[in-house]
Parts: sequence; structure tokens; C-alpha cells
Amino acid sequence: MTNVLPTGTRARRAPERRTAVLQSVYALLAEVGYDRMTMDAVAARAHVSKATLYRTWPEKPDLVAEALASHFEARPAPPDSGSLRGDLLAVVSTACAIGNGKPGEVVAGVLTAATRCPALARALHESLYERKHAIHETVIRRAVARGEVHPETDAHLLHEVLYALVLTRRLKIDEPLDERFATHVVDDVLVPVLTHRTDRSDRAA
Repeated sequence: MTNVLPTGTRARRAPERRTAVLQSVYALLAEVGYDRMTMDAVAARAHVSKATLYRTWPEKPDLVAEALASHFEARPAPPDSGSLRGDLLAVVSTACAIGNGKPGEVVAGVLTAATRCPALARALHESLYERKHAIHETVIRRAVARGEVHPETDAHLLHEVLYALVLTRRLKIDEPLDERFATHVVDDVLVPVLTHRTDRSDRAA
């Protein structure tokens, strides 16, 4: 006789099954990349049927986009070192640590596919930009209050320069995302770029 789970038990297992699927997707993205990840592999790893997958995620990009959103949903607290340089070092060091680990592998594996899939591009934008932008805004706002940067300095500038450098470095296997690189980005790029308007104002005065 077929065992039929009570409705309450099925309801409790549904979130667990969804979590298992999303975690399996994320792990496979790190291991084999987006193009080589298959729905069959996800189903096998998460111990669910393909029918279950396709009922919830009819297309592979939909599944990957949700997995990215789920993994990167946390919003870390902004650093508060008391100086622009200290805050930037904390932000860049964190970005480097992420780039060196599994998240960096996942993002690198999805980047190429995102250029031809709007759903993936949007998921990456939300994960890498929208969830981090509040941190950058806080860093710039505090620097403005301390008189370290011009009041009209845009936090978008910090994000654009920082992540362009980190992502480019991440794709170069022989150049590590280490403390030396983080210090170089802060001292030779970010601080000069963010403070150049304040420096001009000081000289004019």
C-alpha cells in the first residue's frame, strides 16, 4: 500500500525541499559552472524529482536566479573604523575574501551566461550591487560628515570602481586577491578617486 504523508507533514517539508534544491544549485555552480549544471544533476543532488523542479522553476535561469538571491540575501553591517581609509580597507578585504571563496567561483561561473540571459544579469545585479549599495552609501556618508570627501561624492562611484577591480582580478588566476592587493586598491585607486574633489577645494581655499 502506498504511504501518503499527512498534509501537515508535506507542508513542513516543502520549505526544506526548496532550501535543499537552492543549496544544491549553488554548490553545483561552484563545482561545474552554469553551462555544465543540469536540472538532472540538481534533482539528484537535492534528492527530488525533475517534475518537482520544473513545477516550481520551468527554466534553468529562474532556478539559478533564485539560488543566487537566496545565498546573497544577507546584508552585512557597514564598517565603522573612524576613517575613510579604514572603512575602505574593511570593504575591499571583505570583497577579496568573498572573491577567493566559493562565492567568487559561483559569480565567475555565471558571468558569461548573464551576458545572454536578462534573468541572470538581474540576479547578479541584485546580489552584487543592490544588497551592497547601502554599505557603500554609509561609508561615503560618514566620510562626508568627517570632511574627508566632497558632499556630492556619489556612492555609485565607489561600487563601480571597487567591483570592476575585484572582478577583473578574480578572473586572473595567477594574481591573488590578497591583503597587498586590497591595500593597493584602497591607497592607489579608491582614496585618490573619492577625495580628488576635496583636495581641489582645499588647494583653492
